[in-house]
Amino acid sequence: MVEVPSLFTLCMDAIRKEILCGDDLLPCIYELPSDLFDCLVTHLPPLALQKLQELPFNNLGDHESDSDCFRNCRKRKRYVNFETAWRRLYNSRWPDPVRQIQLVDWLENQGVTNNELMNDWQQMYWETHLQNCLDEAAEIALLPSFDGCIGEIKIPVAIIKSIGCEEHMSHLTCDYSKLSCHCQKFGFYTRCLRLQNVLCTAETCNLLRNSSLRGLELRWIKSKEHVEGLCKLLNQNRETLTSLEFIHCKLSPTFVDAICDALHMKGLQTHGIQHFSIKTSSFLETNTFSLPVGLASFLSSGRYLSSLSFCDNHLGQKFAKMVFNILLDASSSISILDLSENNIAGWLFHFKWRSSSYSKLSLGIGKSLQSLR
Repeated sequence: MVEVPSLFTLCMDAIRKEILCGDDLLPCIYELPSDLFDCLVTHLPPLALQKLQELPFNNLGDHESDSDCFRNCRKRKRYVNFETAWRRLYNSRWPDPVRQIQLVDWLENQGVTNNELMNDWQQMYWETHLQNCLDEAAEIALLPSFDGCIGEIKIPVAIIKSIGCEEHMSHLTCDYSKLSCHCQKFGFYTRCLRLQNVLCTAETCNLLRNSSLRGLELRWIKSKEHVEGLCKLLNQNRETLTSLEFIHCKLSPTFVDAICDALHMKGLQTHGIQHFSIKTSSFLETNTFSLPVGLASFLSSGRYLSSLSFCDNHLGQKFAKMVFNILLDASSSISILDLSENNIAGWLFHFKWRSSSYSKLSLGIGKSLQSLR
């Protein structure tokens, strides 16, 4: 026998639909008794909750005073802790505790503090959601048959359903079936992203124009086109970017120079990168007597650089010595230096210390270095 929905359930469904598709009744929703309002919030899908949470700021008329706005804000805080609802939605969609630990570890590596992670579940939800969308888009864009715009790539129904708008697509102003809509709506919430090479394009840069990225993980960068698209994205976020990681990349000196140049702050001979990593990659056309000019400049001007990794890149002792010399000369305050899994066994033992190196060692890297691999 089919269960007949209760009047309460029908009312909640009607309100959810109104929140998603209409605006006429939205201001009245905040006048609900607190127990009903709290119950409503716990039953809302992500997109409806997002719209409801934005309401006090987006729907105030011009005739309303600052005090009215203040009262609305206080009312919202009095009614419900939205973060509790976002945390529930996040854990419901991504329940795997191992995955959550991996995500937190990765975000912390990108410079996001533990306090930030625990206090903004709404931001974490939409950032992870957009990452899922980008991962799906990358899989499609990698297909040999793909020949279109990245923003037009269709998002899987399962993802659209997870945010609660699959039944109301025709009534929404944004086409959530396309990647461009998700970037437009939720790009603001992204601080850290992983991007495949196929997404390193000028179009992606435009899609993420509302983002203020702090951490980027790039994979399989190996062509001029990849680097050109990446440099646009780095340039767009150089004021906020603090962490950059390359994995499975093939980098020529020209590529490295372009990437490092894109990171320098406008009008300043420095950059804001704190964590820089190139792992399981290869440097093409490497000069055994000098580092790429851009990389040398990047390391010497890294005022805020605290961790540096060139792990598993088939590098030799000369490369390790050149990196260490530059850090010494720059009186770097780096705390973590990882040169492991390269062909550099015994490099530090054979390092030729210059007379000036000892004084710099006591002032710079020698004082700050906590981990050397």
